[in-house]
This record gives sequence, C-alpha cells and structure tokens, in this order.
Amino acid sequence: MKKLLPLLGALVLCLSCGGVKVKVANPLKLNRTDETVELDWKEVQKRLPGITPEDIVVIGPKGEQLPSQVLYYGGVEPQSLIFQATVGPRSSTTYRLESGMREDFRAQAYGRFVPERMDDFAWENDRIAYRMYGPALERTGEISNGIDIWLKHTDSLVINRWYRPGYDYHTDRGEGLDCYKVGRTLGAGAMAPYEGGKLWLGNNFTGYKVLDNGPIRVTFQLDYAPFPVDSLTVTERRTISLDAHTPFNRITEEYTGDFDELRVAAGVVLRGPGGRVIDLLDKPIRKVGYWEPLNTDNTPDNGHTGIGLVFPCEIKVETRLGHLLASTVIPQGKPFTYRMGAAWSKREAPTSEAMAQLILDETAKAEHPLVVTFK
Repeated sequence: MKKLLPLLGALVLCLSCGGVKVKVANPLKLNRTDETVELDWKEVQKRLPGITPEDIVVIGPKGEQLPSQVLYYGGVEPQSLIFQATVGPRSSTTYRLESGMREDFRAQAYGRFVPERMDDFAWENDRIAYRMYGPALERTGEISNGIDIWLKHTDSLVINRWYRPGYDYHTDRGEGLDCYKVGRTLGAGAMAPYEGGKLWLGNNFTGYKVLDNGPIRVTFQLDYAPFPVDSLTVTERRTISLDAHTPFNRITEEYTGDFDELRVAAGVVLRGPGGRVIDLLDKPIRKVGYWEPLNTDNTPDNGHTGIGLVFPCEIKVETRLGHLLASTVIPQGKPFTYRMGAAWSKREAPTSEAMAQLILDETAKAEHPLVVTFK
C-alpha cells in the first residue's frame, strides 16, 4: 500500500501536466468569433486535480495561450472559468486546459464607479462603452435610471482617460464620443415596471457592487431605492455583464415587493424624424431594434446609433410614451435576463440593415449557445 501511494500521486501529477481537452461545438451555420464559453470551476478542478486560479492556462488550437478569466461572482471562492472560442459554422474547435504560467493579457472589459463625475458607473469593452447615473447626480436634480452609450472608434479602453479633468468626451477627438442623450427616459434599453399602461421609472442607483472585472468580462450590480408602482412599492436590483468582442450586455432585473407578478418593459427612447424601428418582426417576437436619426451635436455628422434588445421569451412590442417598448410579465423576486446592445454607423453598423443583422445574429447565439464538452 505504501508503494502504491507515490505511484498514484505521480499519476495525478502526470494527468495534470498533460492537461485536459475541451471541445467547443457550434450548432449554427453562423461563424462564431471570439465568443465566451464558461466552465464550472468544480468540474475544472475535478479534471485537473490541484489546479488553482493562479496557474490555470487555456491553450488554443495552434498551441498559443489564450486570455482566460476565473469568475468569483462577487465572492471569495472561484466559481467559473471563461475563455473565448472561435468556431466555424456547424463545426467544432478543441482547446486544452493545463497548469502553467499565466500570461498578463491586456484587459478588454472593464468597469468602475466614478465618484469624480457625480457617481457615474461606467463600463466598456473593446467595442463600446456604457454608463448609469448615481446618487451624487440625483442630488443635483438630474434623475435617470436609463442606459447611456459612449461610441468608440478604438479597441482601447477609454473610461479612465475620458474622465480626466478637462477632457471633453462630447467631442470626437479620434477615439469616439458621448452624443447619446438619456434624460428622464429608459435611454438605450433599460427596464421599468409597466403597469396600468404607465412606465414607472426608478431614480438613480443608490449602491453598487463589482462582481468580476476583466480581462474578458465585467459584471456588476446596481441597487435602487424602493419606488412606487401604482399602489405598490417595488425594489429593483439590476445586474449587468459585458464580455469582450461584443456590443451586447446581459442585463438581469430582479423586482421584489408585495405582488405575485409584474408587467415590465425594456425600452429605447424615440428621437423623432429620421429615426425608425428596425424591421425584425417574426413570430414569436423576441427582439426589437431602433435606428437613431443622424446626430449633429457639436458637429454636422456624429453618425447614427443602432440599438437592439433580445429576449428569452415572446414579447409585446409597441411605440408609445416616447419609447419603443418590449413588454412581458415576470414573477416577483425571480431574476429575468435579456440582452441589450448598441453599435455605431462609423464602426460596426454602417447601415440599419447591418444593425439588423447584428441583432439577428445575437438572437441566434442566445437561442443556440456553443456546446462545451470535456474530452
């Protein structure tokens, strides 16, 4: 027995050194490029005994180390391992997990609380940036829980640079700009209770928590003070996650209060002449899109912004109360997740048709995720 123990230890070490293969299969005719796949950390540890977040390495099909991230979901124990896969139409690609020295990859997804700018919370990836408004701004009388967009030419992260004193991010200096106006609306796809034919808008967020922060995914929670919804009082928690290489966020809403279910609507503010709803109508309806009119703030041509929303269920679509609204009913206290993304005519969506294709592709990816298996 004493002789067997060292042999078993050597076998485990050998298996760990050799790594384990992971097959990523694509069920669609669509090419999937740099799309995030997620592995349960306990399963990774089971396959690679002794592996730690500090020495887990993902190897691509050409033998190169790929960026990866261990997710903690705001806790202290690792929960998942993510990396990004590229898989051709109706094919598969094999990756390898092993123990090794992790390379220091540049972050491509990032977010932070910005107290120096009236408590904004801003987040971004290599494609686009977004922000929400916090308590300091609310105290000035500017109240909104809608989503704001920052448009980018560059793959670089810009939040910290654009927030430097004296920087005018409303003017395009070659990297992009903020020309999107939110006001007291849902902005670019936020959600609100929609009872009695009325939108019940909350105020600015009161608290935040960063759950994970790059290099591939940023995830954070925003909490809102209780607010009236008809005769009810409702509390909201909004959790937002953005991965590298995609303009689409995953937004999870959780409403609690003295009710069994609540009608809610995610909405995009309408801009008037030149703006139009993107024709995506099919049955059942699970996605909407809006193409903004030409923006001329500060310059004659800031281009157009396209916005898309994708849902896990059938929705009711209407244009009223100054918004393109997509509504459904959700149970009290149960998280509801949808996708929201935006793209710029000066980058990824030169036309409304190109924006429509981005939304259609995102819908297909949501309905047919990459299939991941250990080999």
